[in-house]
Amino acid sequence: MAEIKDTGKVWIKGRVSTAFAIKVDDTVFVPGQEEGQDIEYWLEDGALCVDLHDAKNETRIARRFPLNLKPETMASLFNGFTRTKHCDTKVVMPTDDGVLETTVQGDAYREANAGSLDAHAFWQSAAPK
Repeated sequence: MAEIKDTGKVWIKGRVSTAFAIKVDDTVFVPGQEEGQDIEYWLEDGALCVDLHDAKNETRIARRFPLNLKPETMASLFNGFTRTKHCDTKVVMPTDDGVLETTVQGDAYREANAGSLDAHAFWQSAAPK
């Protein structure tokens, strides 16, 4: 059974800043968390499920990363990882083929009352399929 092993920051080749990452078994996923977004994540049905919520900008994103995706983007583990040694590795990015996403913002965010839903309730209503 898959397990979340560690979290931390990775330095992605060609980028100027680090990115939050989640290590599931031996694969590192970059969920795409941006400044101002709260994040919740869990494993369900063979995927890493990510809820990114920016209440100030009335935006909520549900991302589904199938665990069988092949990492393609070069990165280095940077800091924050406590159970994983520093190394160069490949990571799965939110823009990779196979990653599914649903975004709710503005009027749709308000109509769905997305700001008051917990992560699992939001996923039930907006999960990408």
